[in-house]
Amino acid sequence: MKELLMKDLPIPQRLILTEILKKYLKRGHPIHSEIDKDLAKRWAGYWGERALANYVKELPQEKYLIFHDLELQLNGIHFQIDTLLICQNFILIIEAKNISGTLYFDNVFNQLIRINPDGTEESFEDPRVQCQRLQSLLRRWLVKNGLHLLPIDHLVFFKSANKTILKSNPNIRADFSKVCKGRDLFNKIEDCERRYKQVKIDPEKMYEIGKLILSQHSPKKINILETYGLMEKDIPNGVMCPNSTCSKIPMEYKKGKWICPKCHTLSKNGHIEALLVHFLLIKPTITNMECQNLLQLPSRDISQKFLLSLNLPSTGHTKNRLY
Repeated sequence: MKELLMKDLPIPQRLILTEILKKYLKRGHPIHSEIDKDLAKRWAGYWGERALANYVKELPQEKYLIFHDLELQLNGIHFQIDTLLICQNFILIIEAKNISGTLYFDNVFNQLIRINPDGTEESFEDPRVQCQRLQSLLRRWLVKNGLHLLPIDHLVFFKSANKTILKSNPNIRADFSKVCKGRDLFNKIEDCERRYKQVKIDPEKMYEIGKLILSQHSPKKINILETYGLMEKDIPNGVMCPNSTCSKIPMEYKKGKWICPKCHTLSKNGHIEALLVHFLLIKPTITNMECQNLLQLPSRDISQKFLLSLNLPSTGHTKNRLY
């Protein structure tokens, strides 16, 4: 039963969509550099969450319900929690960070500043403030659902114990009891266990809270083109050559095969990826005419054959049929 309530850590949908967008966006588009920067940050964030997940799986499964990458809604507000632990005594929100270098906590303006080797500085939102917001939203969410039965605490976890140096102004008093690096995570969780010694709920109620949270997990829909201010025309029509050193668009369909006019690579099912990219980046439906245009095919009969072979659900008839 407990295994059903565990939520593993997938690669985030936005990261997947951004990688696909980078691959298919027209060559030389000025937004490529922005996408590259975003991808670097998002992959770093994902590996931070992955490191946290690897540590947390060492916790006793008979004691904790563990959920990764949760997205909940409260009155139209979406909020995402990297890792959530639930036991009979308390709930713990853990926010993962993967930022290397010398990090300075500015307690006056509530920001995190990275000091780069060349002396330049970058600012980030203070993750402690971020966690406090998540704590408030989760508390309100549980109250709304009639299940605010446990105290809620939070931690900020930094992936690298060696490549991350945390600093603060020694003249300003600040609480860093909820910040940890690497395996110090377990010491912080033990601190929580000492603070919240009293058992508040029975196992059945703990599972009820976990089931509700899992059932209400609702990832926010992402329009990746809209995110970057792009349009459909920025994604070229055609099947991409699967040869990574070529990647020409479009391939040509001849005698039942896709042929790259540049490097002569052959593909039998290149249309499948092209259609998948359409569904992920452009829209979730396609007509036969749109498919013909997308795949750069000489006739609608061939595009209809492709669509029917994939057994896609459809509505409507003849020209107006949507797949």
